Amino acid sequence: MRVFSRPRPLAGLDLGSSAVKVVELRRVRAGFELVRAGLEPLEPGAVAEGAIEDPDSVAAAIRRVFSRNRIRSRKVATSVSGHSVIVKNLALPVVSREALEESIQWEARQVIPFDLSDVHLDHQVLGDSSAGGDTRVLLVAARKERVANRLEVIASAGLSPVVVDVDCFALQNAYESNYDPGSSVTAALLHIGAAVTNLVVTRGGIPLFTRDLPAGGNQLTAMLQKQLGIDFEEAERTKKESAVEALEAGPSGALLQSAMETLLLEIRKSLDLFEAGAGGESIQRVYVSGGCSELAGLTERLQSGLDVPLEPLDPFKSIAVARGVDEESLYQQAPSLAVAVGLALRGFHD
Repeated sequence: MRVFSRPRPLAGLDLGSSAVKVVELRRVRAGFELVRAGLEPLEPGAVAEGAIEDPDSVAAAIRRVFSRNRIRSRKVATSVSGHSVIVKNLALPVVSREALEESIQWEARQVIPFDLSDVHLDHQVLGDSSAGGDTRVLLVAARKERVANRLEVIASAGLSPVVVDVDCFALQNAYESNYDPGSSVTAALLHIGAAVTNLVVTRGGIPLFTRDLPAGGNQLTAMLQKQLGIDFEEAERTKKESAVEALEAGPSGALLQSAMETLLLEIRKSLDLFEAGAGGESIQRVYVSGGCSELAGLTERLQSGLDVPLEPLDPFKSIAVARGVDEESLYQQAPSLAVAVGLALRGFHD
């Protein structure tokens, strides 16, 4: 959704539950080049369930990540996710533009569980269905209070928020720009963050299915914290420094295994739900990103529970890296930067 008129280029600013991520790109002859990128950890609880609970702390983290990484753009694209965002694919009769607008408003009242006066509502006509007789429309709604929450914090950090997107769409944008999959590949994209796992199934540039799962790395950290009697920071460090198998062999093994299986079950149920309603269409490949995807052994555990090929999503696969960028640090952070890359690319799209 577009909040203000949009100049370009934009810095992609992803306000996650555990960190602020930013990416700055520029267009070059061969495509795009990464100019700068960075990640700044947040205090635990500063962002919870997609809502910014500690605006001053988050604004300070935004200022730090821009300053430390010498991000020049003052105009940013950001995004929202979670239960305050509703995405629906609609199939409506082929009618005039005016009648279509009326149909979309009527459908919105049926499928959005909020008063329409409380949401930002947007839609995009995707075209006519291959079977004929229907117009496919992507409907998006986001709670105004959640959007305002982000815009106010970004403005207080001295930046101009220009675009508000949805995490799943930004993730899809990063994937399509890097992999150029064409119209025949149906792929599922998983961005496993601290508190939320974003899932989007896409083919031919169209999001066929989206879902934000309320599960991520924080659940594992909380279990370690409780079982071992340690604070959040130590539990987070323990989680990152140990392989899943090693943790499961320790005193927290049963709990961690249960948390892993819960996450896998939610992902599998969502993929099955898509395929059940997709008229025989099946997912051909799964791409995984997000900070939690770096946990040793996690992707192997996910692969063992899925019957399709799985691989890490590289958000810089087709993006050149400018001189002066610390490539070792960049590729360590790359899984966490996928959404921010997709947001930065918005500055170059019509």
